[in-house]
Amino acid sequence: MDSHYNLKKRCKTCNQPILNKNKTGFCNVHRDRTGKNNPFYGHTHSKESLERSKKNRSDATKKLWQNPEYRRKVIKAVSKPRRDGFKKEQSERITRWYQDNPSQRKIRSRAMKKSWVDGRIEPNINSINESKMERELRNKIIELFPNRNVRKSTIRIDERWFYPDIRIDKNIIIEFYGDYWHANPKMFKAEDIVHHNLTAKQIWDNDKKRINILKNNGFNVSIIWQKEYLNNKNKVVKQIINNL
Repeated sequence: MDSHYNLKKRCKTCNQPILNKNKTGFCNVHRDRTGKNNPFYGHTHSKESLERSKKNRSDATKKLWQNPEYRRKVIKAVSKPRRDGFKKEQSERITRWYQDNPSQRKIRSRAMKKSWVDGRIEPNINSINESKMERELRNKIIELFPNRNVRKSTIRIDERWFYPDIRIDKNIIIEFYGDYWHANPKMFKAEDIVHHNLTAKQIWDNDKKRINILKNNGFNVSIIWQKEYLNNKNKVVKQIINNL
């Protein structure tokens, strides 16, 4: 076999077969690649090749990150378990720091908002909060429609990011509204203070504006309420099937 591939020489370090035309006398593992022994010695990358390399690495990493098993292995390898009480201690430290530096909260807030407006921050869909029921519903749709492109996705419209709960193909969106966070009208009155000092009506108005922007940009949006899903999951799924 070695003769067939012209591997008659041997590495001086490990004695592994190497090509006859090998001038270093060493295999790829043990050959010296520093200085003039490096084939790229004296060369530099062009701006175009650096950008191309950067994009290729970024695309490859994003593709790998879509694999749940790959994400699990990476997170398990780099994450260290926090000791009990760490989260509370960290929260208290940050609170004290802001109390001692009151101007920093406003400065950081303005800088973060500007970064979002300028489009310099692209959201990571894997870090966006989602409920177990929302995930359950999306997985059911994926099982029922394996040939449709069902996923969690981000959408950017006029310098603003949107995070639809379930996106199907290009322009179909299903929003899974939690009863508390979206102030279910069957559970809250318009004047009720629900969260973050917002009334139910303010929450409804904000949701309506958001949905209208999506609809005005060609998206077909439907809403599933948490209470509706809990009361009759099969009915909700059947409704989605009929719509699709």
